[in-house]
Amino acid sequence: PAWPALVAQGDSVALRVFAARAEAEAAHPQGVRRLLEIALADKVKQARKQLPVSPKTGLLYAAIESQGRLRGDLVEAAMNALLDEGLGGIRDRTVFEQRLDEAGRRLFPEAMERLKLAESILSGVAALKPELESPLMGWARGNLDDLRQQVAALVHPGFLRETPADALAQFPRYLKAMLLRAERAKRDPTRDQARMLELTPFIDALQAATSAGQGNDPGWQALRWDLEELRVSLFAQELGARAGISPKKLAQRLAGLK
Repeated sequence: PAWPALVAQGDSVALRVFAARAEAEAAHPQGVRRLLEIALADKVKQARKQLPVSPKTGLLYAAIESQGRLRGDLVEAAMNALLDEGLGGIRDRTVFEQRLDEAGRRLFPEAMERLKLAESILSGVAALKPELESPLMGWARGNLDDLRQQVAALVHPGFLRETPADALAQFPRYLKAMLLRAERAKRDPTRDQARMLELTPFIDALQAATSAGQGNDPGWQALRWDLEELRVSLFAQELGARAGISPKKLAQRLAGLK
């Protein structure tokens, strides 16, 4: 037996036959997505031109990455939201064209939603940055350094186009949690430090996995976003973390990855 799949090859798509079913199933969704991207190229270009990006939003984004990339990143984020799931089952022209038509209709409205989300995220970052300064030299330094590292890991060049759609939607809540934590950490650094120590095994494990080239594996990526939810649970419980999140649960998942 052999398994056919579409395979993304730069600016083109090829049909390949695999000897292993798992390899075909891993490659096919990426090939289908690339084929959809090629077919949607004109709509993508149009959406970039039409997005009403305000000067304020552009300036806030310029502190992270070139302002000229913002429109493209927003449209790519919209493509992620529209094309992240359900591509593996597309194996005939009719189903492909149905998905293409749906994506074409929804692309600009979805890009507008990404723009609103980006405005919320960038405003959250702008509000948070002043709170990451210590009121006294050395006061709560380790706590605030941890927050700075968290912000840098979330909001970095390319974060709009690289972050999975489901995770990106949670960024405003994560930033609110960081703002609450910063205020509380400066009042009581010792208490914050005790909670921060609960995160250390997971942070260290993720860094080791990334160094070993495993950071993008699905299991490690799931743990990475679970860690953000754990931060909300520990430092800003009133904002609500996803159900089933606790240090014990994450330790069990981490044990399963090793």
